[in-house]
Amino acid sequence: MTIKSYPFLLWLDQSLAYVSNETELAEMCHYAGPDEGICIYPDGQYLTRSGQQAPSLSADALTRLVQQTLVQEGQCCVSKLSQCSVKEAFELLESIS
Repeated sequence: MTIKSYPFLLWLDQSLAYVSNETELAEMCHYAGPDEGICIYPDGQYLTRSGQQAPSLSADALTRLVQQTLVQEGQCCVSKLSQCSVKEAFELLESIS
């Protein structure tokens, strides 16, 4: 597994998670195949877990994933969130990790 650096957001099985270290990554990817999951880095780069370039999410798709994650973590008022950037996604998901 080729990971550029920590932290990153892991997009796996239509969910998004903040990953700050190798242990968290191993726990989240326990049942995932080596080619499953996209790493989203703070600089906006999208890479597969094996280090290959991956297509980026639209702002709408990223916003929906962030909203879904926040709801799953018990956050309220997520409908007020609009057009989430990668930077904002990091800030929001880091605060609940």
